[in-house]
Amino acid sequence: MKWLGFLLVLAGTGGVGFSLVGEYSMRIRVLGQVRDMMHYINDLVVCEYASLPEAFRRSADRMEAPFSDFLKKVAEQMDAFSGEDVSFLWKNNAAMLKDTMNKKDYREFLDCMQQTGFSDAKGQSRALKAYEQRLELLLHRLSEQKEEKCKLYQTLGIMSGVFVCILLF
Repeated sequence: MKWLGFLLVLAGTGGVGFSLVGEYSMRIRVLGQVRDMMHYINDLVVCEYASLPEAFRRSADRMEAPFSDFLKKVAEQMDAFSGEDVSFLWKNNAAMLKDTMNKKDYREFLDCMQQTGFSDAKGQSRALKAYEQRLELLLHRLSEQKEEKCKLYQTLGIMSGVFVCILLF
């Protein structure tokens, strides 16, 4: 019975370490999708002189769910409530993405459209490009640290299980 308890504790704490690795990898993947989304929107605004609702709608076709659903909903509301502030509609609909991002990334995502509002295409492009560049730097830093952090999470998970087992038995 002791050995069964030992194995269960070790498996549980090891599982926590591996779940942290999964969360870290998921964060990198989601931030990459957000960066791609901003890049698509910016390209449509700058190169094709598309309005923001049109850029959102066309970018949604390139994105996976839930980002495509989010962009489509914002574009629909921008068309329906013409004259409404873009950042207001962005923030109201961003709740559908809250579960896919961690808290800090979600707060920055909420504020990324703050400067686009009623500005011209160049102003919108600068705001989108600034957020895209911040995401690019963050993704670069996270990717560089991924291997060592993942090893650390796995090792701490297993070692804490061994430590608990030594204390208990």
